[in-house]
Amino acid sequence: MKIIVLFLIALSFVPMKAQDLRKHQWKQRIIVVSSPDFGNTQARQQLEVLQNELAALKDRKLIVYHVTNSGYTVDFDEDIKISANKVSAISSFQVVLIGLDGGEKFRATDIQKAEKFFDLIDAMPMRRAEIKNKKDE
Repeated sequence: MKIIVLFLIALSFVPMKAQDLRKHQWKQRIIVVSSPDFGNTQARQQLEVLQNELAALKDRKLIVYHVTNSGYTVDFDEDIKISANKVSAISSFQVVLIGLDGGEKFRATDIQKAEKFFDLIDAMPMRRAEIKNKKDE
């Protein structure tokens, strides 16, 4: 129960229903790119960096959300989902990595190379176990 509470607190800045992200717990890791609007230059650049690494994202069970004051997209889809919570206040670019356990693993306010996320994930015990299990197959 503590993990779910921490997960909700860590994502309190996200202007969408928390259950949208909670459905990924123990299944996928999440990168949340937040910006005031979909035209934000930093967000677009961050998403481009990540989109160029689709195979690596899939291998690490990563889902990418782009969250704005007006809605959000999932995994580079053009289909904008309207936020249920209209009271949001994203004022600047931010990127957050959330682990399988729902806990925040990394947060930055500048564009990050994909390798930053991959290095963090690859150092996590659950990821090391995933890699080991792949080798044993």
